[in-house]
Amino acid sequence: MKKLSVLMFAMLLATVACNNNTNGDEPKVSFGIYETVTDSLSAIVGYAHVDSAFTMTVPADDQVKYLRTASPVDPEGHYYAIVAVKAQPVITGSDLKTVKPDKDVVEIRLNLKGARKWAEMTRNNIGKTVAITIDDRVYALPTVMAEIKEGRAMISGLENEDTALKISEALNGR
Repeated sequence: MKKLSVLMFAMLLATVACNNNTNGDEPKVSFGIYETVTDSLSAIVGYAHVDSAFTMTVPADDQVKYLRTASPVDPEGHYYAIVAVKAQPVITGSDLKTVKPDKDVVEIRLNLKGARKWAEMTRNNIGKTVAITIDDRVYALPTVMAEIKEGRAMISGLENEDTALKISEALNGR
Protein backbone atom coordinates (compact mmCIF):
# COMPACT_ATOMS: atom_id res chain seq x y z
CA MET A 1 0.00 0.00 0.00
CA LYS A 2 1.24 3.45 -0.84
CA LYS A 3 1.99 5.76 2.03
CA LEU A 4 -1.15 7.81 2.59
CA SER A 5 -0.89 11.47 3.42
CA VAL A 6 -2.68 12.80 6.46
CA LEU A 7 -3.27 15.95 4.47
CA MET A 8 -5.77 14.01 2.41
CA PHE A 9 -8.28 14.69 5.16
CA ALA A 10 -8.32 18.32 4.16
CA MET A 11 -9.58 17.04 0.83
CA LEU A 12 -11.99 14.35 2.11
CA LEU A 13 -14.36 13.46 -0.65
CA ALA A 14 -17.44 13.12 1.46
CA THR A 15 -19.72 11.31 -0.91
CA VAL A 16 -22.64 10.53 1.31
CA ALA A 17 -26.07 9.10 0.90
CA CYS A 18 -27.73 10.97 3.76
CA ASN A 19 -31.29 9.95 4.49
CA ASN A 20 -33.53 12.71 5.80
CA ASN A 21 -36.24 10.32 6.93
CA THR A 22 -38.76 11.92 9.25
CA ASN A 23 -41.49 9.27 9.21
CA GLY A 24 -40.10 7.39 12.23
CA ASP A 25 -39.48 4.11 10.40
CA GLU A 26 -35.71 4.44 10.53
CA PRO A 27 -33.35 5.99 13.05
CA LYS A 28 -32.54 9.65 12.53
CA VAL A 29 -29.09 10.96 11.75
CA SER A 30 -26.66 11.25 14.65
CA PHE A 31 -24.08 14.02 14.81
CA GLY A 32 -21.02 14.24 17.01
CA ILE A 33 -17.78 16.09 17.50
CA TYR A 34 -15.29 13.92 19.35
CA GLU A 35 -11.91 14.50 20.93
CA THR A 36 -9.32 12.18 19.41
CA VAL A 37 -7.20 10.00 21.68
CA THR A 38 -3.78 10.09 20.07
CA ASP A 39 -1.12 12.58 21.04
CA SER A 40 0.60 12.30 17.68
CA LEU A 41 0.06 14.62 14.73
CA SER A 42 -2.40 12.16 13.28
CA ALA A 43 -5.58 10.79 14.81
CA ILE A 44 -5.39 7.93 12.30
CA VAL A 45 -4.57 4.59 13.88
CA GLY A 46 -4.80 2.44 10.75
CA TYR A 47 -6.43 1.79 7.42
CA ALA A 48 -9.08 -0.67 6.26
CA HIS A 49 -9.64 -1.84 2.70
CA VAL A 50 -13.02 -0.77 1.31
CA ASP A 51 -13.96 -4.41 0.68
CA SER A 52 -13.15 -5.56 4.22
CA ALA A 53 -15.65 -5.87 7.02
CA PHE A 54 -14.21 -3.50 9.57
CA THR A 55 -14.52 -4.63 13.17
CA MET A 56 -12.27 -3.75 16.06
CA THR A 57 -12.27 -4.82 19.67
CA VAL A 58 -13.03 -1.96 22.03
CA PRO A 59 -10.94 -1.86 25.23
CA ALA A 60 -12.75 -3.06 28.35
CA ASP A 61 -12.80 0.44 29.85
CA ASP A 62 -14.98 1.73 26.98
CA GLN A 63 -12.92 4.93 26.79
CA VAL A 64 -12.11 4.62 23.10
CA LYS A 65 -14.26 4.29 20.01
CA TYR A 66 -12.92 3.47 16.53
CA LEU A 67 -14.59 5.11 13.54
CA ARG A 68 -13.80 5.03 9.85
CA THR A 69 -13.82 7.90 7.43
CA ALA A 70 -16.94 8.45 5.34
CA SER A 71 -14.95 8.12 2.12
CA PRO A 72 -11.73 6.41 1.08
CA VAL A 73 -8.63 8.53 1.70
CA ASP A 74 -6.31 7.28 -1.01
CA PRO A 75 -6.40 8.51 -4.62
CA GLU A 76 -7.45 5.08 -5.92
CA GLY A 77 -10.36 4.84 -3.47
CA HIS A 78 -9.24 1.58 -1.84
CA TYR A 79 -8.72 2.51 1.83
CA TYR A 80 -10.65 4.14 4.64
CA ALA A 81 -8.74 5.63 7.55
CA ILE A 82 -9.52 4.37 11.04
CA VAL A 83 -9.67 7.09 13.69
CA ALA A 84 -9.51 6.59 17.47
CA VAL A 85 -11.80 8.95 19.39
CA LYS A 86 -12.96 9.25 22.97
CA ALA A 87 -16.05 7.10 23.49
CA GLN A 88 -18.50 9.96 24.02
CA PRO A 89 -18.86 13.01 21.77
CA VAL A 90 -18.48 16.43 23.35
CA ILE A 91 -20.93 18.01 20.90
CA THR A 92 -24.09 16.18 19.79
CA GLY A 93 -27.14 16.87 17.67
CA SER A 94 -28.90 18.47 20.64
CA ASP A 95 -26.20 21.18 20.62
CA LEU A 96 -26.94 22.24 17.03
CA LYS A 97 -28.80 25.49 16.39
CA THR A 98 -28.56 25.86 12.61
CA VAL A 99 -26.94 23.86 9.86
CA LYS A 100 -26.73 25.23 6.34
CA PRO A 101 -24.80 24.55 3.16
CA ASP A 102 -22.60 27.24 1.63
CA LYS A 103 -21.25 25.98 -1.69
CA ASP A 104 -19.11 22.92 -0.82
CA VAL A 105 -19.05 23.67 2.93
CA VAL A 106 -21.52 22.95 5.72
CA GLU A 107 -21.75 25.76 8.26
CA ILE A 108 -22.76 24.73 11.77
CA ARG A 109 -23.95 27.11 14.49
CA LEU A 110 -24.32 25.80 18.01
CA ASN A 111 -26.86 26.77 20.65
CA LEU A 112 -25.66 28.43 23.88
CA LYS A 113 -24.97 25.14 25.66
CA GLY A 114 -23.16 23.75 22.61
CA ALA A 115 -21.15 26.96 22.16
CA ARG A 116 -19.91 26.75 25.75
CA LYS A 117 -18.88 23.11 25.32
CA TRP A 118 -17.23 23.92 21.95
CA ALA A 119 -15.27 26.82 23.48
CA GLU A 120 -14.00 24.59 26.29
CA MET A 121 -13.21 21.73 23.92
CA THR A 122 -11.29 23.93 21.50
CA ARG A 123 -9.46 25.71 24.34
CA ASN A 124 -8.32 22.33 25.75
CA ASN A 125 -7.36 20.85 22.37
CA ILE A 126 -5.30 23.55 20.62
CA GLY A 127 -2.93 21.82 18.22
CA LYS A 128 -4.92 18.58 18.38
CA THR A 129 -7.32 17.00 15.95
CA VAL A 130 -11.05 16.61 16.55
CA ALA A 131 -13.39 14.36 14.60
CA ILE A 132 -16.65 15.67 13.11
CA THR A 133 -18.98 12.73 12.54
CA ILE A 134 -22.35 11.85 11.09
CA ASP A 135 -23.75 8.40 11.87
CA ASP A 136 -20.37 7.29 13.25
CA ARG A 137 -18.51 8.15 10.04
CA VAL A 138 -15.75 10.75 10.14
CA TYR A 139 -16.36 13.59 7.68
CA ALA A 140 -13.70 15.99 8.87
CA LEU A 141 -10.60 15.88 11.06
CA PRO A 142 -9.74 19.52 11.61
CA THR A 143 -6.83 20.63 13.76
CA VAL A 144 -7.86 23.10 16.44
CA MET A 145 -5.85 26.28 15.93
CA ALA A 146 -7.41 28.43 18.67
CA GLU A 147 -10.30 28.57 21.09
CA ILE A 148 -13.57 29.11 19.22
CA LYS A 149 -15.95 31.15 21.37
CA GLU A 150 -18.54 32.02 18.73
CA GLY A 151 -20.19 28.59 18.65
CA ARG A 152 -19.39 27.88 15.01
CA ALA A 153 -17.95 24.87 13.22
CA MET A 154 -17.78 23.79 9.60
CA ILE A 155 -17.33 20.72 7.48
CA SER A 156 -15.20 21.66 4.49
CA GLY A 157 -13.40 19.93 1.65
CA LEU A 158 -16.59 18.28 0.47
CA GLU A 159 -16.91 16.90 -3.04
CA ASN A 160 -19.49 19.41 -4.25
CA GLU A 161 -22.46 21.61 -3.37
CA ASP A 162 -24.88 18.68 -3.59
CA THR A 163 -22.96 16.78 -0.91
CA ALA A 164 -23.04 19.83 1.38
CA LEU A 165 -26.79 20.14 0.78
CA LYS A 166 -27.42 16.45 1.58
CA ILE A 167 -25.42 16.65 4.80
CA SER A 168 -27.24 19.83 5.84
CA GLU A 169 -30.64 18.32 5.10
CA ALA A 170 -29.77 15.17 7.05
CA LEU A 171 -28.58 17.14 10.09
CA ASN A 172 -31.58 19.46 9.98
CA GLY A 173 -33.85 16.40 9.99
CA ARG A 174 -32.09 14.92 13.01
